[in-house]
Amino acid sequence: MKNKNNGITLIALVITIIMLLILAGVTIATLTGDNGILTKAVQAKENTEKASEDEMRRLTMLESELNIENKEYTDANGDTATIPAGFAVSQIEGENTVENGLVIIDANDNEFVWIPVPTAIAESEEQGTINKAMAVNLGTEENPQYRGLLYNFSEIDSSVKSGCTTTKNSYREPDIIDAYDNNTKYNNGLFTKESLQNDYNNMIKSVNENKGFYVARYEMSLDVNKNAQSKKNEISSNASQTDTSMWYGLYEKAKTYNKDSVVSSMIWGSQYDAMLNWMHKDSNINVNSEMPMKGASKNTTRVTGSEELDKIKNIYDLLGNSLEWTLESISSYNRVFRGGGAIANSPDNNATGTFGFASSRITLYIR
Repeated sequence: MKNKNNGITLIALVITIIMLLILAGVTIATLTGDNGILTKAVQAKENTEKASEDEMRRLTMLESELNIENKEYTDANGDTATIPAGFAVSQIEGENTVENGLVIIDANDNEFVWIPVPTAIAESEEQGTINKAMAVNLGTEENPQYRGLLYNFSEIDSSVKSGCTTTKNSYREPDIIDAYDNNTKYNNGLFTKESLQNDYNNMIKSVNENKGFYVARYEMSLDVNKNAQSKKNEISSNASQTDTSMWYGLYEKAKTYNKDSVVSSMIWGSQYDAMLNWMHKDSNINVNSEMPMKGASKNTTRVTGSEELDKIKNIYDLLGNSLEWTLESISSYNRVFRGGGAIANSPDNNATGTFGFASSRITLYIR
């Protein structure tokens, strides 16, 4: 009888292993890589989520057109905010509570975030240090004249910034800067010391009555008609545009976002500080150490809302993107910047300077 060998030869084994490796490689390549099944599945999930958010945003925009009067809103946590006519609360998850940053949207997709202010007016500067108020009254009860309380965030326990009186060569608001604001070459009749004081008085009264105000979710940009807006993925209105070549142009543009229910303005220094004081109450957020935004680009991008790192409480562009002019004054020449690498600091510069890295942020108070 002949003997039969039922095993495989070494050559056949090698060929089999090679074939298995080839098949494994093809399978891995199919699953991974830019065109892999797993990558496409992740992309499909992200696209679905984005499409869902876009749809929710469109629904909110439609709802805003139906809201014809101011209304009181209470979120799931029992916190309240005043929703002005012409706006609606975002229906996107994570954007409908005061604690996380309540987002409202208008019919043109402009977005704003509610800043709660438990105490707007302090009886004294010392009391303001304790309760983080926005202003003190230097006038009478019948004729109030408010002065902003400005805070120093160099320490975790913030204190009222030294020199926040109306004395020249100090941080202060509301006030003019003598060197330029009285010069029609720059001011062009935009405001006077008295009109700035009146604007500030009206803002503080509204914040006090409504227990808060709204800040633009994104840095200020301009629409096709050169009116101020707050939209994602728009170019910040900085000095590259001739009509906002300096502080005065940005101030004027900030007032062009108009609705019957709200008044728009360039952000006041005390409003920026109220926003930071509110954020600072969260134990996970320390505006002094710029958390959780470490790694965000500073003065490098020009598109609003482009970095998820650069966001606190649903508000974007706080650390990165452009520096933001405020209405806060210092000395006889300068206005104060915030944002753009200076979230909790107050660098200042000449109000007539043209800076490609400078924009601003609009705020709204309820009429």
